[in-house]
Amino acid sequence: MSINLNQCSGICHNCIKGYIGKHRIQRGQNKTFEVECDGIPLKYIPDSILASLGGDTSSITAMLNPVTWANKYLDWHCIDPDGEIWKRKTAEGTLPSESRPYDPVLAKQGKSIFHRPYQAEMLTCSSRRKIFRIGRQAGKTEVLCIAILYALWTKEKFKIVLIAPYQSQIEMIFKRLSDSIQGNPMLNNSIAHSVKAPSYRIELNNGSQIVGFTAGTRSGQDAGAARGQPANMLVFDEADYLSPNDIGATLATIVNSPTATVWMSSTPTGRREKFYETCHNPLYKEFYFPSQVNPNWGESEEKYYRSEYTEEQYRHEILAEFGEQEEGVYQVKYVEAAQANYTYEQMKPIRSWTYMVGVDWNDVKIGTTIAVVGYNPQDSKFRIVDKYTISKGERTQLSACNKIAEINRLWFPEYIYVDEGFGATQVEVLHEFGARAVQSQGANSPDARLRQIVKAYGFGRSIEIHDLFTKQIIKKPAKPFLVENSVRRFESLQIQYPKSDKHYTEQLLGYTIQRVSMTGAPVYQASERAGDHFLDAVNLALVAFILEKTAYGKPTYSCEIAIAGKFGDPEGPSLKNDVAERVSKNHSLNRTSFTRGEENIISSASQLPANNTNKTQVLPLWSWPGWSRDLPAPQSKSHNNRTRQFRPRRVKF
Repeated sequence: MSINLNQCSGICHNCIKGYIGKHRIQRGQNKTFEVECDGIPLKYIPDSILASLGGDTSSITAMLNPVTWANKYLDWHCIDPDGEIWKRKTAEGTLPSESRPYDPVLAKQGKSIFHRPYQAEMLTCSSRRKIFRIGRQAGKTEVLCIAILYALWTKEKFKIVLIAPYQSQIEMIFKRLSDSIQGNPMLNNSIAHSVKAPSYRIELNNGSQIVGFTAGTRSGQDAGAARGQPANMLVFDEADYLSPNDIGATLATIVNSPTATVWMSSTPTGRREKFYETCHNPLYKEFYFPSQVNPNWGESEEKYYRSEYTEEQYRHEILAEFGEQEEGVYQVKYVEAAQANYTYEQMKPIRSWTYMVGVDWNDVKIGTTIAVVGYNPQDSKFRIVDKYTISKGERTQLSACNKIAEINRLWFPEYIYVDEGFGATQVEVLHEFGARAVQSQGANSPDARLRQIVKAYGFGRSIEIHDLFTKQIIKKPAKPFLVENSVRRFESLQIQYPKSDKHYTEQLLGYTIQRVSMTGAPVYQASERAGDHFLDAVNLALVAFILEKTAYGKPTYSCEIAIAGKFGDPEGPSLKNDVAERVSKNHSLNRTSFTRGEENIISSASQLPANNTNKTQVLPLWSWPGWSRDLPAPQSKSHNNRTRQFRPRRVKF
């Protein structure tokens, strides 16, 4: 830092204190104030020089101070502590349509609608790189418009490139610029060209111009229209709605302009992408203000937005906090909790663990991604233990098949789940490879297992799972079931992966719900920069555990048989009494061990049907000693009499 703080405004002192606290700079560390700026001077022109000039010097000061310039030429104000400007504009009838008329009570409290000192701070800061994290209706776009107009009229041959995610945003900003220009005849006469096609552009007689482009985020154009557009100033509005590729492609246009300035402005969406990273970049000066700084904000506004917004929406839109990504599938707190201090190179096969492999099979343009997930029964944790990427090129699919065979020999997984979309043919290749291994190596060889453990999983299909209660087969959309299973593993804190795998973290945090289909199934959208290929591979491995190792996919049925007593029998099945009798005999013989079946009967006898009724029964059904030892049932006298009564008689001839 080369600026002299003794000659700078108090804003600069507060800025440096906040910078030190934000980036946790301590004494003795090799860290400095990295923001490139000249500070905000106490006086732009010394009094001695102003006195020597004589006359009205406001025009000279306006050329150096954007706030003064806006006051003089646009009648725009952001400093009005006593409400005098508010009162004057009310009397003149020049208030904006959305503004309230002069209120002396609020004016005495310093709540003039024209008193927004934070806007003056944003405009007068001399940092080359500024980022505005501002709540809704706090005037961030207004600041951008004033800064653009000031730069156009005070500099010659100065080019500004404006990037926004939507065409409506470009139209709104250029309309605001045009309205401000038309309000001053001198500025209006300085316009050389003003066009709307093929792109919005305003050019002045001094050679300065501003051009507006939409980024084409949804179409994946990566701000293609702005490529090759040299600029002295880049302005990004609603930057958090731009993809990282949009911002990256635009920033590349100022590589040959070392003095170019960059301004970013947005309300946070919760995404941990370029805007989030820039807010934490020590090279940028961050301005953070929630919506409550707006002088028009009051109790009624607070109550209204609290009732209309969800808690997460309120944090994003009003408090301007990143919070959680509203449409994000994986929440930040669970992703951070899953990060562990180990590397893939440190992990080795452990005999007591269970391993599954997931394969996201893609075409040669992207390549194939493979994930190995292990389950540790001791702590019930799933750990991502290895990852492989078969880079794009010739023979990609065959190389991936060979790699899967190697992984099978190394990790000995129980199942390998592959993406059916691009992997249907490769599944047949692996099955054939396993069948040939049976002939050449034997049925017990590792390669022979491939004919049984490799399975295709179709993202666009429906899968059949078993209801845990009814044991009936139900159908689920395959892709949502795959993703929701993974989300549950994160939310239950059952999964871990290396903290060093930043690419996987970016895929998790950038995975969003784009929309919901007519059938209610979510449609997912991957991160623009990181994609979702390794994420899909991990999710395939995780769903293999569910479908192959749990009752959802492999239900178990009991082989035990129990005979119930009569309806309303208080004693339940007679086996309860019989076992109790055997237990007493075993105790008398000093026997302390019982068979597994006996233990189950003893523990569950009190929970058998009709055990808690109040009816009495003299002799429960099947109540005789030796029932569990397959002895014949005793015959009652009445039974014997009935048997003899209907017994056929032999007749002698």
